[in-house]
Amino acid sequence: MLHPRVLTLLLSVSFLVAQPIVIPSPDPIRQEAKRRHETLVKEGYNLTYGWSLGSRSEKKSIRLELLVPETKTEHQFNFWLETKEGEATSQLIDPSGKVLVSWSGRKGEMIISRQIPMGKYVLEIDSSKTSGGYAEFGVKGPLLQNCKLDRAYCQEYPALPSKGFHWPYLLFIPKKVKYPCLLVVPNNTGFAVEDMELLRASASCEIQRQSALAERLGCPLLVPIFPRPSAASEDENLYLHALSRASLLTQTEAWKRVDLQLLGMIHDAQVQLQAKGLKVGPKILLSGFSASGSFVNRFTMFHPERVLAVACGSPGGWPLAPIAELEGERLAYPVGFADLETLTGSPVKIGPLKLVNWFFYLGDQDTNDAVPFRDSFSKSDEELIFRRFGTTPVSRWKQAERLYSSQGFLARFTLYPGVPHVASPEMQTDIACFFEEQLKATFGLPLQGPSK
Repeated sequence: MLHPRVLTLLLSVSFLVAQPIVIPSPDPIRQEAKRRHETLVKEGYNLTYGWSLGSRSEKKSIRLELLVPETKTEHQFNFWLETKEGEATSQLIDPSGKVLVSWSGRKGEMIISRQIPMGKYVLEIDSSKTSGGYAEFGVKGPLLQNCKLDRAYCQEYPALPSKGFHWPYLLFIPKKVKYPCLLVVPNNTGFAVEDMELLRASASCEIQRQSALAERLGCPLLVPIFPRPSAASEDENLYLHALSRASLLTQTEAWKRVDLQLLGMIHDAQVQLQAKGLKVGPKILLSGFSASGSFVNRFTMFHPERVLAVACGSPGGWPLAPIAELEGERLAYPVGFADLETLTGSPVKIGPLKLVNWFFYLGDQDTNDAVPFRDSFSKSDEELIFRRFGTTPVSRWKQAERLYSSQGFLARFTLYPGVPHVASPEMQTDIACFFEEQLKATFGLPLQGPSK
């Protein structure tokens, strides 16, 4: 027989379990903001931002600085906002301080298309009179955000031609260094530019985007500040940010062999970190998306002995095939590595390549294809890739996976449903997990001591 107190307790527990579970209803404004963000990405807006408005944890005013280079290209601005209560105001200010356009209300959208002069533009949003909501902003055309860095954790180091590099680099040190390994993420402006203010802004934003990954891994982060020179001709496009064929052939000292220049930066960063009491080993982690995905893919093929693991996202429509020929057909760089020794002066290092851990990722809605464009591939390259491997990045994905697998590479290929040309949150989580796996397998458990 149960004791009365026990019976009371059991009845009480049954009552608690029987209570209905309240599931919060989805926020329709947040869902609309997400839909609009995805639409902007799919429609080719190269710069997109989203904000939560008016809640206590968010800023009541937002200021976004945008740098526009000298260009004849028309820019398109798309701004949407919706609040739960109260009105928000926004304005876009041109380099002279004049308000280019302004808007105020609870819900609305504005789209502007025009050719604008070079200089610094400012988007301001005041949500002090609102109690919640969302805003989305997108831009089509050559443009960069002007990102501000915390100099307590990030420093710029100058070019040192005597040490092999003609351009500066940024070095970010996480609050706690857990592993003796450097994370390297190449810069990518998205358009031709040599202006140092714009290049510095691009690299600073890359540091800002990748600092969370560096903090999670506990690895110092290096971002080079390489230019992307304008093409002298259609056949001579110095797409340094993608390690194009022309970038390996140029004899201009400042632009020559940026892969070797990056090695010089890495060595210098090791020296700088050593001076701070932080030792990192010779092998690095590499991460890149789009043109930077091509860079890290190709750099690893040149210098596999220096790479522990590489995360390569949407690599220009086609990752470098790890073979010299296919069924008797020669695959020259950047389709394959048939002539890589001629271009770099070094033979392909198959042994070290098979020790590198590769993570390739792509969205199944990604239509950003560099193959038909002459800044990355020649017309004959395009014809060969279309005929042999497929006419879209997604259709080529399985072909590339089979080539890497057939050569015994430690490569995983992942296709993400519903994702366009963007590094989605799921992709970013998988990149972090991939690198953590490689770090733990190489170094064991992370260090627990202070970073500095």
